[in-house]
Amino acid sequence: MLGKNLKKLREKNNLTQEDLANSLAVSRQAVCMWERGERTPKVNVLTKISKTFGVSLDQMINGKLTSPDSDPKEKKKMEINR
Repeated sequence: MLGKNLKKLREKNNLTQEDLANSLAVSRQAVCMWERGERTPKVNVLTKISKTFGVSLDQMINGKLTSPDSDPKEKKKMEINR
């Protein structure tokens, strides 16, 4: 799930693997392996990725790439859980 989400976010932001790798100070090969699910980024890199794309770690890992503001169902869930 993480790899697919990472690729979606990278492509949505018109970044190449090389662009993302440079911004994270890792190799392009590392980004490629993350996207294919062969490896997982370290926690500090995951944090940088989530900040870069403006999503939570939970969203990155679990696949919910919508924010509560943009998804009425998610917003309702948030209100119920308060």
